[in-house]
Amino acid sequence: MNLNFRRAYPYALLAAGLTVPFLAAWGLYQQTHSLLWLIIAVACVLEFFPIHLPGGRQWSTSVFCYVWAANQLGFAAATTAILFSVTAAFLRSVEGKLTAAHVRRLLISLGAHQLALVPAYVALHRALFLPYLFRSAVAAMLFELVRLAVLTCLHGSMRRLGMAAAALRSLHPVALIIPASLASLLSARNADWSITLPTAALFFSFVWISRIHSRLVDECESARQTYRVIAENSTDLVLVAASSGEITFASPGFLASAGVDRESLLGRSVFDLVAPEDFSRFDDLFTPIGADGQEHDFALEIDGMRADVALRLTPIRTDAAHAGGYILQARDLAPCLRKEATRLREGRLEAAGQLAASIAHEFRNPLTTVMGFVQLFRPQFDELAPGAYEAIWGELERMKDVTDSLMVLARPEAVKPVPCDLAEMARAAIGVCDPLALERGVPLDLGPLPRVQVLGHPGQLRQMVVHLLRNAIEAAAETHGRVVLWITATEAEATVHVRDTGPGIPDSVLEHLGEPMYDTEMKGTGLGLMVVHRIVQQHGGEIHIWRTEEPTGTAVEVRLPTYRG
Repeated sequence: MNLNFRRAYPYALLAAGLTVPFLAAWGLYQQTHSLLWLIIAVACVLEFFPIHLPGGRQWSTSVFCYVWAANQLGFAAATTAILFSVTAAFLRSVEGKLTAAHVRRLLISLGAHQLALVPAYVALHRALFLPYLFRSAVAAMLFELVRLAVLTCLHGSMRRLGMAAAALRSLHPVALIIPASLASLLSARNADWSITLPTAALFFSFVWISRIHSRLVDECESARQTYRVIAENSTDLVLVAASSGEITFASPGFLASAGVDRESLLGRSVFDLVAPEDFSRFDDLFTPIGADGQEHDFALEIDGMRADVALRLTPIRTDAAHAGGYILQARDLAPCLRKEATRLREGRLEAAGQLAASIAHEFRNPLTTVMGFVQLFRPQFDELAPGAYEAIWGELERMKDVTDSLMVLARPEAVKPVPCDLAEMARAAIGVCDPLALERGVPLDLGPLPRVQVLGHPGQLRQMVVHLLRNAIEAAAETHGRVVLWITATEAEATVHVRDTGPGIPDSVLEHLGEPMYDTEMKGTGLGLMVVHRIVQQHGGEIHIWRTEEPTGTAVEVRLPTYRG
């Protein structure tokens, strides 16, 4: 819209609005008929009783009073009715707070009404070939169209014009016929009040019913929107299916994280979402008798993704014997299964820790005695069997490491955590594992080791990295592979990465890692990973282990919260 036009247009409406009081004064001067005051009174009253349309829109029936006045008493009389009714509605809206901006808005509204009256008046007096009932209805529609178009140009928004068009589309013909009929009867030369008064009562009853209908529609729409918001923001999969199984409403819930959207579900059959092994059970459940509203465990297969769910099927009853459709609510069981697996793992670790504590305490004292005597008789060992001392001492150190690992599995000691540099812990672990890597012929590569602080126990953190490196070296030695260690850090967490190019961990073993009697090599007791899991748990971190491809191997990530001081 042209900028100069947009600037000048409001002033044109103000000028048109200023003419209304002068024309109204001229109309009152010319007309002394009491009918004008009756029309003004009815128009003012009707401003308080608009017809309510669906969607919160309203239709003011005062326009029929303007048409009535224009037909009976002329253009000036209709302008007078506009002045009084618009002013009454304006005073009701400002609530006694009158400002210059309010006066400007009133004059613009009067100007829009005045411009809309011109084509309505012309149509009313030119279409004399039509009965007055239809002429008044056409004039009222033309008045409202022009008024809304004038206001749309004022705001420069097509959205307002679209709202006006929606209001006209939602206007039922009865909303025009009843007030037009009343205006037609009142305009008759010899008004039969035995017909006019019942028609007026019918009109006000219609207005009252329209208000009740509008309120009920708004309540239903509000309830529908509320339930839609609940369904769309629920973590559960919510579907509404017809009796044939066709999905008519879908809220993907937990499937949204896997890329399944609403459009991919609408129109499909619910039977296409059920895993083949559960199809027969679901077929029995998808009936008015079988849909009991209870949870049943099912497996769903949607676009190549499989999910174990607790499915609740509720029929939408049309009568006592038939169901007009079904509501399906599927709750993902994966979080519950993970929580249960975590609880079982923690229970096993607790049991293993209690057993380890009793063994370690009984084992530590004899071990300390033996190590003391071995050091005492070192000269004799060197004299009788050179190299025997180093071999014996190495085995005793391994036994001591096992004992320390068993102590970690026991109940945590009341040691105050301190800030630790994770890079220093990694370098210390590398120093411990270098001899093993050289012995097995496994290159131990180092990536970036940035300095990052975590809050914890230095000895346990070093032991954690040692166990990870030893497992990786043992795995890489089977395929003459290599091991890589590096650290990444963000403001929130630090991550230790350990990767090897060994044979990789079988999928059947991955889910049991960290449990007693499970090991990546399918032998031993899995003590190292049990210790790692316990240390990570005590430090509030997470551990992730997975099999890699290209190259084949195993990747381990240990994420620990950073310490900010």
